[in-house]
Amino acid sequence: MSRLLLSGVLGLAALGGLGLALRPGDAQSNPPFDQAQGPRLTRFASAEQFERYLRSRPRREMRTFAVAEEAPAAAPPALAVADAAPANPEITNNQTIGVDEGGIVKQIGHYLVVLQDGRIFSADLGMTPGARLRLADRIDVYRSREQAASWYDEMLVSGDRIMVTAYNYREHASEITVIRLSPDGRLTREGRFLLSSNDYYSTDNYATRIVGDNLVFYAPQSLDERGADGRFAWPRLRRADGDGEANAGEALIGPTDVIAPVGNVDDPVLHTLSICPLRGRMDCRTTAFVGPAMRELYVSPTDAFLWIGAPDGLPWSIDYANRRRQSCAAGQEWQDPRGQDAMLYRLPLDGAPVGAVAVDGVPADQFAFESSGGHFRALLSRTAAGCFKADQLRPLNLLDIPLNAFSDRVRHISGGSYANLPPVAGELENRFIGAWLVYGSRAGESDDPASPGGTARTSTLIAVPLARPSGASRVTVPHNALRIERAGNDAVVTGYGSGNGLSISYLSLGRAPRLASTTLLGGRFESEGRSHAFNAWLRPDGSGLIGLPTTWRGERSGRGWSDSESSELSFIAVSPDKRLSQAGELSPRPRGQSGYACEVSCIDWYGNSRPIFTGGRIFALMGTDLVEGRLTGGRMGEIGRLDLTGGNARALARAE
Repeated sequence: MSRLLLSGVLGLAALGGLGLALRPGDAQSNPPFDQAQGPRLTRFASAEQFERYLRSRPRREMRTFAVAEEAPAAAPPALAVADAAPANPEITNNQTIGVDEGGIVKQIGHYLVVLQDGRIFSADLGMTPGARLRLADRIDVYRSREQAASWYDEMLVSGDRIMVTAYNYREHASEITVIRLSPDGRLTREGRFLLSSNDYYSTDNYATRIVGDNLVFYAPQSLDERGADGRFAWPRLRRADGDGEANAGEALIGPTDVIAPVGNVDDPVLHTLSICPLRGRMDCRTTAFVGPAMRELYVSPTDAFLWIGAPDGLPWSIDYANRRRQSCAAGQEWQDPRGQDAMLYRLPLDGAPVGAVAVDGVPADQFAFESSGGHFRALLSRTAAGCFKADQLRPLNLLDIPLNAFSDRVRHISGGSYANLPPVAGELENRFIGAWLVYGSRAGESDDPASPGGTARTSTLIAVPLARPSGASRVTVPHNALRIERAGNDAVVTGYGSGNGLSISYLSLGRAPRLASTTLLGGRFESEGRSHAFNAWLRPDGSGLIGLPTTWRGERSGRGWSDSESSELSFIAVSPDKRLSQAGELSPRPRGQSGYACEVSCIDWYGNSRPIFTGGRIFALMGTDLVEGRLTGGRMGEIGRLDLTGGNARALARAE
């Protein structure tokens, strides 16, 4: 079954040249607003007012769903976290430290839990390096093939509970299944939650986060859905205990939970953000926003931020529906700045009031956002009207505003809050790393390497000190920027300089950013594109390891979203002086005749290979192979292997 592929929004919004008269240098510290004031944020006052809003929109064919009658609620699955719950070390390459993102492998005590093929596998790592790996249990997240959700995508852990997020097309709902891991590694399905929504899937972002004891969950909902009575079918939260059927549930939100648009929106979507406490009953606090479908979600340790396209009719905006079509010369296209107007909402995780600001600009993805020290920052493209070539340099701005700029009075951020940054050409890659913003670009929009023997590529990385954006440094690397990731307080950049393999560069971010080292993985190509596919582990002296999935097969270098083949894990050693050296690979074994078969969710939309560093140990997850490695003499060697589909797995399979 196909999925709507929502990539970073720059993949959907064209970029062009910048003609805005912004002063060079740093964003000013004066009040960040201009003279234009918009209305206050208001919520719909009643169901009748909400229905009037829906009727005021252009008529479209509506989908109708039967809504179950209210029924006594079944006992909900518990999410209480015991005071003496096992530890959940952060083993994922998360965007922000302290904000865990939904992924395919997590840790509970001395167990790794792996999500694959709609199943959870628990692997006992033992208590010491080199201990024999043992498959403790395996359980189907789904109750049966007939009752299964469509895609089981990501999971989070809290204490001994595992929360698996899936999308169920049959139920038109996001589904969260709660599974408990016992001290001996056994898995028990405790129940499910179904939240009415459209598919949450994004090719690079994640639908769920855990911050402290709160689950943060994003889901979109079409406004074209109707109940049997012809009125809007409000999203519902339904609960099921154990393997039972879900009850009728209760409305997740009502009209008074929805923040009304402050202008006119073509084809609006209901964006819902739920904050659910994990101690006790899952009573979610949900807020919804009406806006265009294009969105980007970022979660900091204190707030959730939602960037969505701005409505029309604000003092600083122009009606999108009536924009003029401009003709451009061959090889050019018209760029209209009116398509970059946006609303940026701030939802404090502690329950404080929602605030918003109106901004100009388009982010590449969630990595274009950062919030710390009482400020919100974003790397945005801001265009002027005109005709531009596709390969024209793309001017960029750094937005920097204090958190107290967000309020219920919608104000337009002034041009002085945007610092001009050096432009780049090609598809943007960006990452905030400590006190720095680092960005660069790919050559064109392809992940593919250049042809073997072709002209070598070089590119320029821009390192921007957040405290003084006018002091941006340019660093030339012998390849394009396919991926920019964090390694401690420094940056690691991957890319292709030729068709001879994958290059990896270490960018030292000190007082003067510099290229410390580059190594070439000859004949190897990066095979997965999500941020979680990369990982780095550094010791206090700066030495450590980098890991990422690679393949010998150049045709897999496109890092396809639905590529479900396993990859090797390549490891690169980092010396204390930040020099890189190849440390070798850990590889999966060819699939044998184990009798194992995938029944549901057999496309790995989130990839299936991960480097894992935990407790001083090194692991490689490659599909259903879990391998432990050890670095000896600068080379990676295998010291343990567990086939999650092997004999033990078959013996532990649960009968339906």
